[in-house]
Amino acid sequence: MTVQGVAYGANAVSLPSTISILGQRALTQGQPQVNLSESLGQVPGLIVNNRQDYAQDMQLSIRGFGADAPFGVQGVYMTLDGIPLTMPDGQGQSQIINLPTLGGMKIIKGPFAALYGNAAGGVIQAYTRDPPEPPSLSLRTWAGDWGSHQTTLIGGGVSGGVSGIAGLTDFRTDGWRQHSAATRRQFNGVLHWNPHADDQFSLVFNALNQDALDPAGLTRAELQQNPRQVDPAILKFNTRKSVRNRQTGLVWEHRFDADNTLRMSAYGGTRRIKQYLPFTGNFGVSAGGVVDLHDYFSGTTADYTHSGELAARRYTLAAGLSYGRMNEYRKGFVNDFGVQGALRNDQYNTVDNFAQYMQAHWELTSRLSVSGGLRHDAVRFNSTPGTDAPLSAGTGGNARYSSTDPVIGLLYKLDAHNRIYADYGHGFVTPTFYQLAYRPDGQPGLNFALQPMHLRNAEVGWRGHFGNLRAEASVYDITTDNQIVVFSSSGGRTTYSNAGKTRRYGTDLSLDAALPAHLSARLAYSYLHVRFAGGPYDGNTLPGAPAQQFYAGLTWRPPLQSAALQGFYTTLSALVRSQVFVDAKNSAAAQGYGVLNWATGIEQHHGPWRLSEFLRVDNLLNRNYVAAVVIADSNGRYYEAAPGRNAIVGVQVTREF
Repeated sequence: MTVQGVAYGANAVSLPSTISILGQRALTQGQPQVNLSESLGQVPGLIVNNRQDYAQDMQLSIRGFGADAPFGVQGVYMTLDGIPLTMPDGQGQSQIINLPTLGGMKIIKGPFAALYGNAAGGVIQAYTRDPPEPPSLSLRTWAGDWGSHQTTLIGGGVSGGVSGIAGLTDFRTDGWRQHSAATRRQFNGVLHWNPHADDQFSLVFNALNQDALDPAGLTRAELQQNPRQVDPAILKFNTRKSVRNRQTGLVWEHRFDADNTLRMSAYGGTRRIKQYLPFTGNFGVSAGGVVDLHDYFSGTTADYTHSGELAARRYTLAAGLSYGRMNEYRKGFVNDFGVQGALRNDQYNTVDNFAQYMQAHWELTSRLSVSGGLRHDAVRFNSTPGTDAPLSAGTGGNARYSSTDPVIGLLYKLDAHNRIYADYGHGFVTPTFYQLAYRPDGQPGLNFALQPMHLRNAEVGWRGHFGNLRAEASVYDITTDNQIVVFSSSGGRTTYSNAGKTRRYGTDLSLDAALPAHLSARLAYSYLHVRFAGGPYDGNTLPGAPAQQFYAGLTWRPPLQSAALQGFYTTLSALVRSQVFVDAKNSAAAQGYGVLNWATGIEQHHGPWRLSEFLRVDNLLNRNYVAAVVIADSNGRYYEAAPGRNAIVGVQVTREF
């Protein structure tokens, strides 16, 4: 389902912007529930690449923003149950989301995404499923190729004014490629309680333990010879990464009356990452071949929403404050052939972001409404070198970035089933600490010469509903100053630079249809034209971003009479993408591809018990293709191949109480 409007602030403030909404069925049914790439391909304008490399996370981008991220999510703001998954510097990790516990997801595109701050390319909001009523406990497990298997236990319920749900997931794989085994253990829990009719509290906690070998990319020759192999240096230095993430948050919402609401939240957590790179790092001014990060982060948000009437027309006002801070202890060590060696780098880094924002929505007539907002961000980076590292002298520094970004839009109701909208705004994306970590000239210290990106974003859209058909179309135009690009990448260490302006324009189209004979279909198409305008790459295409993506899904759900076949479904889906360039020079490209996937399942009920079985086959036609690219790899190892035909089979048992 696709809708217009953004809930920002304690009450829903409708905005003339586009949101794609995926419910629990779209996110989980017949899916492994391991990676966001399984389901987000059906959202136009959103690209998620499964790299078959759990050490590097998904490559995720919205309208080209974040397309060149070497790991994690950049340029896109992410939350889970209202708690940020994106740090104050704009860096986030999608692996924190425990997919089996999800109940829904919103993807916000267009100028109004800038109201969420430092990641104006777009917003992804994930929500844990509602606590079940009556209470229930479910166990889901599946097994597939390459020793892959996952088991999830989810339980929850409602009792009076208290409700909660929690899920524990264990995923393991030997990996399709050589040296790509991984284990991931996740917990996600949400507790809600209402001590009074006008107060609601929510406590959120999630945890992630992940250990993954890192196979890295391949050259074109290596890809053609054997796409499952790795470079010998990968094995020699035992490249790998471990992640430990803990985060908790508390949200309080108080309703003074029908027109006034206060919402406050606070969160905090820790993250530790240790990564072994494919070189020693004991040469010259190198910061080492082992990266060891200890991060401590926290933040708080408060916003107030008021509704009323002006000239006999309804309006809504929202205003708030947000503060976030991260303390990072970064060390680098020699990689002594897979064993941590001598200290090479020692830094204490901090970043904080203080923001103020306001927003308004006014129904000018029964058909026409106007919305607007303003947000000011001040982001401060600081780095202090340790005294015990050989390269500590002169490696400290600081940077201050700030921006005030307005947005405005109009929404017009043509009739009960058709709406058109237009919006315009500015945006702001700072470098992340990862992008600042290394200087292009190879000298020690952070890359404080890197400047933030500033956006000018315009969009026009339409949404229509015709009986069993829902359709949406949008056209956008975005100009970016100080485009941040990958300057070089070698063995997992990436440097960045500014490359002048980019101009991007495109369209997102989607269609949902309920068809005869118990069939349903979804189509989604996106076109993106993004070029550098001036600078060293004038006229070239932004790397990592395909110009076109097309998704088609067809599902059949017949009402079968057999008790053993209740809930039967079968889904055939196709994903087609055009080529992507591997660097800003456009020196090479990964070819486009098309892949076909199939899933089927059934369900049975026996009193309080519910049993479901499912089968999924990916890459049904056994195509050979490149799933993702490593941007600007200095050794030409750009390509990360996708596996051939593979299948999983699983079962879920649920007991209601």
